[in-house]
Amino acid sequence: MPFSVASVIKFFYRKPLERRKYLRLDIRIPVYYFVIPQDQEEEIKKSARYHAHTKNLSGGGLLLEVPLIQDECFFTTHLIRIEFELKKGSKPLSVIARMVAVEKPKHANNYYMRLEFVKITDEDKKKIINFVTHKTK
Repeated sequence: MPFSVASVIKFFYRKPLERRKYLRLDIRIPVYYFVIPQDQEEEIKKSARYHAHTKNLSGGGLLLEVPLIQDECFFTTHLIRIEFELKKGSKPLSVIARMVAVEKPKHANNYYMRLEFVKITDEDKKKIINFVTHKTK
């Protein structure tokens, strides 16, 4: 059976399959983050707290939009503690992530840090997954 031109065009221009393990939600949530030098996970100085916003969120990590990058953030051996509330007034979540990549879009003043959660409680992960799933419906 021959294929119609329309069906061939639909096939080649369809949306690519999502290969991510977790559903991702584009959302702006205020966060605080702390850079953790290697082997000093428990020694976080409150004075080293930075403020930023998420660009997206999933059960596996997030994209953080930061106004500028502090030099120590570029070390991939460092971890980053992130604190944020899924809903205003709710108990803040505190997770530890590793930096996967940093990029600066051409026409933007901010940087984007792709972060993968490496230490997160099962309960917090479920909260994030449920939040993302509920918001994407």
